[in-house]
Amino acid sequence: MKRLAETLGAVVARREAPGGAAILFSGQEILWSGTAGVRDVPAASPLLLTSKARVASISKVATALTLLKLVEAGQIDLDRDISDLLGFKLRHPKFPDSPITPRMILCHTAGIRDGETYRGVVGEALEGFFVPGGKNWNEGKHWADLAQPFGFFTYSNLAMGLLAQACENAGGDRFDRLAQKLVFTPLGIDCGFNWSGISNQAAGEAATLYRRKADGDWEFQVDGAPSTLPRPNIATEPGLGLSDYALGSNGLLFSPQGGLRASVADLARIGMALSGAMALLEPAMRALVLTPQWTYRADPKNGGTSGGAFQGFGLGVHRLIPGERCPVAGLKAEMVGHYGEAYGLLAGLWVDPASTRGFAWFITGSLYGPAPGQRSGVYRVEEEMMQAAAADLGLVDS
Repeated sequence: MKRLAETLGAVVARREAPGGAAILFSGQEILWSGTAGVRDVPAASPLLLTSKARVASISKVATALTLLKLVEAGQIDLDRDISDLLGFKLRHPKFPDSPITPRMILCHTAGIRDGETYRGVVGEALEGFFVPGGKNWNEGKHWADLAQPFGFFTYSNLAMGLLAQACENAGGDRFDRLAQKLVFTPLGIDCGFNWSGISNQAAGEAATLYRRKADGDWEFQVDGAPSTLPRPNIATEPGLGLSDYALGSNGLLFSPQGGLRASVADLARIGMALSGAMALLEPAMRALVLTPQWTYRADPKNGGTSGGAFQGFGLGVHRLIPGERCPVAGLKAEMVGHYGEAYGLLAGLWVDPASTRGFAWFITGSLYGPAPGQRSGVYRVEEEMMQAAAADLGLVDS
């Protein structure tokens, strides 16, 4: 496991990150784990394996798992109009007669895209993003300009709020608590959306995120002094609090798109659930998660790839497809998981379902404008970390 340890240490030594953590696993066995650097730049507190960070879009995997547990319970139908679980009619303005389903949203093929904001606030309704005249309608910019109904891949953070709202109305509880009950507690992990449910000890060991200019110091981005933050930590209109939140009215409130705070050890157990090494999903549902739902096609073009980062998607998970555009050179078999990028953090969780081998990693900050990758649409540091991890696990051609 030497290559990943060396790569992580080099990234921190080059001041491309203040700190980082990584883990390799096979089945339920941890093969290697390690850290480098700090979790708090001013105090120079060392980053720990238990340190939790805001893992950005890896959160979407936990959101998908929460919804899929409700599907297993018969409370959500993947292919039924999601409007029935939102409290308002969700329709693309160009296709008012075409229902939008949870499956479409999980696969980012519902024609929904991000606008200027996707923050959830107590006192606002998610409906306001999608209905003309709503507070966050923003001239309809949240709807992609499609030539035909759906099927075109348009990655969206905003759309995750729809899934969380459907979970609340189907499950009869706040999304953060449903995630705890249905996913985190069964997996035995102490993590949560927007700090919800996280223990005092874990909050005290958590990581702050930073960005750095090429010749400057690390600049604070989010989660300063984590132990002092409210749990959950949410946004509200003046004079309102969490007690004023109307259940099932704003699925963005707990940041289902990126607000999960988790350690690499937590992420590894989520990866084990994807591989089936840890029992969470029923076998048929796990097989459905791994089934390709969308694969990029250049002609006629069927989606946006963000410079090549998106090549395929399953049910709520990215697919790493071997080939010349894959960030891992020589990858033998397809992997599933998710990238994470926000507030300086760069991260990934990836697993090979066939061998049950996988890895998770994050760095607690990065440069403003990190160096681009050499072969894919992700950054160079992401390619380096992923290549090293896959090589240590024997997942690449020698």
